Amino acid sequence: MESLQSGKPCRFRLNKKGGVKSLVNWEKERKMPKVSVITTVYNGEPYFERALPSIQNQTYNDFEYVLVNDGSSDSTGKLLEQTAQNDSRLRVFHTERLGRTKALNYALQQASGEYIIQQDFDDLSYPERIKKQAAFLDQHPEVGLVGTYYVLDDRRRNEKYIRKFPETHEELLRAMAKSIPFAHTMVAYRKEAMKEVGYYVEADDFEDYRTWINMGKLGWQFATIPEVLGEHVVFEESFWHRTYSYKERQKNLANVQHLAIKELDLPFWMAIYPFGRKIYLSIPNRLKRFVRRRIVKTNEEDI
Repeated sequence: MESLQSGKPCRFRLNKKGGVKSLVNWEKERKMPKVSVITTVYNGEPYFERALPSIQNQTYNDFEYVLVNDGSSDSTGKLLEQTAQNDSRLRVFHTERLGRTKALNYALQQASGEYIIQQDFDDLSYPERIKKQAAFLDQHPEVGLVGTYYVLDDRRRNEKYIRKFPETHEELLRAMAKSIPFAHTMVAYRKEAMKEVGYYVEADDFEDYRTWINMGKLGWQFATIPEVLGEHVVFEESFWHRTYSYKERQKNLANVQHLAIKELDLPFWMAIYPFGRKIYLSIPNRLKRFVRRRIVKTNEEDI
């Protein structure tokens, strides 16, 4: 069981008569896993059949699952504890409401794995995801972060398609001028790389994009596994979409695109992409798919 006050896992050791003999630090007893999956969740009760079972049913076994209940007001905490009782890989932490970025950084501080898998609570990972991303990082020590293809289920626009990203570091760097070439819910990265950048940038939005920019500045390589290894659902009722208007999100994204061009020393002419995003705001929804695929050259495959 997790010690929720100190944030440190601990357990009682029982003597032969069943009495409590001593309190020992679990961290000293348990074998450190190769991979830590981290998930933060706020009022996630409706989504318990998504991320949790998809991680528990992975073909790769050398992992722990760090779940941070970020001040939920529903039954999320209780349900997480019940699930953890039947799976020793789960480590549940309860915090006051921290917000997305601080909760992610808290989860990272609890994680003991060499590799980190980020998993959103309302998304899905396919059974081979951890195995393939861990193997890729094993084989490519220069890579700090690796993403994958994934199914994007956009329920706001009633679109469902496979999102494909460039595979090489050079292509991915240039793609960062256009948008975020990784789905945050589908990335795996080295904890070492995150320590070097000081963990996630504490920002109100696009904390992942800003953090990958910092990682690239330090010389870490990026890569994509060209396989569909999960699903990401876009809900209109999600916290992010309820908090920020579409116009605000697009303007904020354009600002971070400018930051990527500057910090990663990308060609000056690429400023056309954040400028174009501001024009994209006024394009009717029925034309957005055409603009993405034909003009911006986003690689999407209909399902």
